[in-house]
Amino acid sequence: MRRLFWVGVGAVGAVLAARRLEQTVRRYTPAGVAEQVEQAGRRTEDAARGVLTRFAAARAERERELVETLLVTPEGGDPGAVLPGRRRAAAAGDDAAGSPARPAGRVDDDEPLYDF
Repeated sequence: MRRLFWVGVGAVGAVLAARRLEQTVRRYTPAGVAEQVEQAGRRTEDAARGVLTRFAAARAERERELVETLLVTPEGGDPGAVLPGRRRAAAAGDDAAGSPARPAGRVDDDEPLYDF
């Protein structure tokens, strides 16, 4: 009975060792290496997309904060007219010459530094 037990343990161990060896050999074949490179590329792409998405969201939030903090209320009283998503609405208010109406976010009309 003890011998049968140890034969079973040996058989299970041999099967596990053979599977492990097969996986290791598969990993170093050209197809296995290509698969690993593909997985690493996917992980890198996902990480880069995540970073770019977070960066764009943080940049947009910071831009909104700066616009709210630094710019005076534009002509017409709509602070949203200076935000990037609202430019189409502001373009509807073009003057007769065809130039788009721009917000009066100027600090000093006589100072050329603030001429947008």
